Amino acid sequence: MAKVKINLSCGEIVIEFTDMNDLEEQLKKMDFPKIDLLLNAKKNEDTIHAENSKNTTIPDVDNIVKELGTINLLKMSERGQDAIKLAIFLAASGMNREEIKKVTGITILSS
Repeated sequence: MAKVKINLSCGEIVIEFTDMNDLEEQLKKMDFPKIDLLLNAKKNEDTIHAENSKNTTIPDVDNIVKELGTINLLKMSERGQDAIKLAIFLAASGMNREEIKKVTGITILSS
């Protein structure tokens, strides 16, 4: 049995057939306007989902820290590059110097 795969932006259509006559019969039975309608509905759904994702707000870091407590790392890389990156990230997120030093072991001299 042979297969024809049609790649689309939202998936793929696979048609299995035994010979050219079988393929032609299957193509005749396909409802292309309905397929087009379903694909457009899927595109609209994806667009709406993307717009809703943009509109969702990210909770404030201070509120997260208050709710969950201070971050404690279980392991830090030996070279310390990850700790430095984390310290910079936390400083940009609004954590104070003492909290950053407690979490990463790195002292922020200026902010």
